[in-house]
Amino acid sequence: MSVSVNTIKRLLAILIAVLTITYFISLNMESHYIILNTKWLSNDFLFAIAGGTFASLVVVLVCEIIKYRQIKIATEGALFSYLANLYGQFLIIKGNCTRSLKSHNIVSDNLIQSTCDNSMMLADYINGIDYAPYCKNNKIKYILDQFKKEKYSALKNVLISFANLRIAIREDSIILLQQGKRDIVTSDCPNAQGTLNKIKSQTATILTYLDQIISQIDNELQNKYNWQSLKKTMNTYQDNFEAKTLRDYMNEDVTIF
Repeated sequence: MSVSVNTIKRLLAILIAVLTITYFISLNMESHYIILNTKWLSNDFLFAIAGGTFASLVVVLVCEIIKYRQIKIATEGALFSYLANLYGQFLIIKGNCTRSLKSHNIVSDNLIQSTCDNSMMLADYINGIDYAPYCKNNKIKYILDQFKKEKYSALKNVLISFANLRIAIREDSIILLQQGKRDIVTSDCPNAQGTLNKIKSQTATILTYLDQIISQIDNELQNKYNWQSLKKTMNTYQDNFEAKTLRDYMNEDVTIF
């Protein structure tokens, strides 16, 4: 998007220069400051070239502005989509942790692994978005820039720290074996329980932040994507989402081809 903006700025500069030249040529034709009626060169010839160049540049500029508008709309759509999907991934993480704590069942290694991987990918996508509107006082640009500067690294670090759930499961397994018990780690085990509660708390904070910036972006876009309704649907869906276990995979019968 920044390439398109720079192209428009350059075209405007060239257009102004050509317009100025065309204007002075027209003045020269009227006042004859410089007489160019030679065998190979004349004021009429220069005016025709300058005028034609100006007209062509106007057409190119209009096309570039249309292209810029299309890129801007597409970029805003991608930004909203990535942020909404990131919100959904953290919603699933929070839901899985909540259900695991309530059920007192075995805590699986992959409880939040796939959603963490997806969140990492989405955060990278958002950080890589090239959103450069022509107007510098753009709130969406401000929100995105703040995310890149202040939240991106912190978000990645939090997602990396979620790997401590696996470490907690291993620690509880060792404790159970040392006590002569079966190494079946549930959400009642101290390390797993503490880690799940911390992940749940951190995820709730991140969800609040994401909801805030997505609402601001959707508001700037005149509620184009109806975020509040979409968020309500996502909150309903996450209650039905559970991470698949090995047994689920073994019992699953899916026809691919």
